Order: sequence, then C-alpha cells, then structure tokens
Amino acid sequence: MNRGNKVTWFDRIAWFLNIACVVGILLSYLAEYISPETVWWLALFGLGYGPLVLLNVLFIIYWIIRRRKLFLISLIAVLAGSGKILSLYQISFKGPAPENSGALKVMSFNVRLFDLYNWFHNHETRKNILEFLDHQQPDILCIQEFYSSDRQEEQFKNDDTLKTLLSASAHIEYSLTLRKTDHWGIATFSRFPIIYQGVVSFKEHGGNSFIYTDIVRNKDTIRIFNTHLESVRLGWADYRFFENLGNDEIRQDEVAGGKQILKRLKIAFIKRAYQARLLRDTIKQSPYPVILCGDFNDTPSSYTYGILTGELKDSFRESGNGSGKSYAGPFPSFRIDYIFHDNHFTSYDFTTYREKLSDHYPVSCELVLKR
Repeated sequence: MNRGNKVTWFDRIAWFLNIACVVGILLSYLAEYISPETVWWLALFGLGYGPLVLLNVLFIIYWIIRRRKLFLISLIAVLAGSGKILSLYQISFKGPAPENSGALKVMSFNVRLFDLYNWFHNHETRKNILEFLDHQQPDILCIQEFYSSDRQEEQFKNDDTLKTLLSASAHIEYSLTLRKTDHWGIATFSRFPIIYQGVVSFKEHGGNSFIYTDIVRNKDTIRIFNTHLESVRLGWADYRFFENLGNDEIRQDEVAGGKQILKRLKIAFIKRAYQARLLRDTIKQSPYPVILCGDFNDTPSSYTYGILTGELKDSFRESGNGSGKSYAGPFPSFRIDYIFHDNHFTSYDFTTYREKLSDHYPVSCELVLKR
C-alpha cells in the first residue's frame, strides 16, 4: 500500500462494500451448480450476476485510481468467471452462414398472446407481429405464450394465419381452453414436413410444458424442442410495488411487498430446476440431431442454464454479437430466451431483434447441419 496515499474513512467503507460484492459474485458462480431445491437463495445471486460484475469493475477502477493493490481481489473474482461474461455480451466475426450451406433459419419468440389483452394500448401489436414474421420468414418458428381461437373473427385465428403466412406445418399443444373456442399454449411451425409430435407436461411442477417435433429436411430428420419454463407469475400488485419503490408520495409496505416477491421467486426457481432436468433427460433420448428453443425465464448464471448447456451449445455464445438481453418488460433486462443446438450443428448470425412487439424480443440464428 502506498504510504503517501492516506487511507480515508471512505476507503474503509469502500473496502467493506467491495468484499460484499466479491462474495456476491462468487456465490453467483455457485448458483449454476447447486439446485434451488437445495439452496434456493443462491439463485438470487445468479440472477444478480450482471450487476455484480459491474460493481466489481467499478471497484477495480476505484482502487487503481487510489493506487491500491486492493483492486486485485475484484479483478481475480471477475476473471474467475470470465466465461460467464460471454454469455451476456459477445463478439463474433462469423457473420451469416455460407451460401449453399443449407442453413436453417430458426427463430424463438414469446409473443405474449399476440397482445390479446392490449397491454400496449394500440390495437396494432398483433398486426405488427405478423408483419415482422412475414418479413423474416423463418424456416422454423417456436412460439411461447401462443393464443388462437376457433371463433369466426379472422383476427383470432392465429394458427391458420401463421400456417398460411409462413407456408408452414404446425405442431400446437394447448394447456388451457376456455369456452371450447379459445386456446392458450405453445406452438412450433416448420416449412418442412412434420413426421412426429410429442408433448411433456410438467404437471404438479408447474403449468407449463415442452413439445418436441420431428421434421424431415431432404433426407435428414431433426428434432425441435420448444419450451416455456416456469415464470415468476408476478401479479399487478407486484408490478406496482416495483414501480413505486422510492416514491415518497405513495405509501406501501415495502417489507411485505419484498417478501411476497421473494416467495414467488423461490417457487419459480424450484419448479424450473425440476423442469430443466426433465427436459435435459428427454433431450438425451433423442435419436436425431437436436435444436432447443424457448423462454427459460432464467439467466445464463442459473441452474437451469447450467443443466441444459451440459448437453447443448448456446447459439448466442457461438455466433452472437453485443448484448444478449431478450426480456423487454418493466424490470432489469435479462437474457432469458434461447436457441440451443447439439454438436451436429454449427451456428451463425445469432440476432436479437429490438422490436417492441412483446415483453420479449424475438431471437434467431442460422444453423448448418454438419456433414
């Protein structure tokens, strides 16, 4: 320590906070390997990995300015998990797939029911989503939070509309039907023939499911998995709680509100742990090359991500650029929408579309089957 640079009271406070941030980032590394069923609160540190990296970088800068070797502790902590940074921010020079490579354009998109309840207050969102998909023309489209209706009004017939728009076949599984005409579920659309369909419900471990769809392209059979893992299921009161934090003009019980949100997070973390293992075990049994798309509702520092990347590659890490954040809702932006693939494929041109069409951004990539 440089004796000519006097230690101040602010340095002592900074050192205390620095240690807390270092402990926090180390715990975030453990979150990927320890199931929330065992220690649920570790998942909170996994959720906070991005901010923890930023805070430690700020401490590195601070101690360098102060000419203290104390910067080394945060530097070592960040470098210890440097591979995780590439799951949030990526630089790739691969570009689009080579011409005549037979690349498949794969897209995953949580469409938020095509704005069925008019969250955007403009009555144009469904039309804009369809125009976007028409422009992109993916070969394989995996949709979460899919909605369609059997009623006569054209604007509700999303299944038929997308089949026509994309010249595609469809595998659609509904988890909820009301009035015998209105359906909520998950859907995979393919420009190639579908020869087999399967669905696995999470049953008591959540209301969601995953589907798998075998398609044939030329002489190759490929199995497409599409999933929507357990969400936190925040209610209107929870959103209001976050919006009003720090607003002295609005009185609210912040302790009670915080406990309620932690309870919802705990339930979701635990359910996703089971769901991710079930999905992984089913993927292992696939006799064909695998592509996995979905809204995982979890970050790259989560147990869910760790379980699934044990078997598959993350196309964002293989061919993405910039920030991978895909959640476009009112909370801090997280990367929770993914396209994974096994070793049979090479990924190119992973793209996150910053289109305000849902509370999720659509993501796509080009996948080339190796020969």
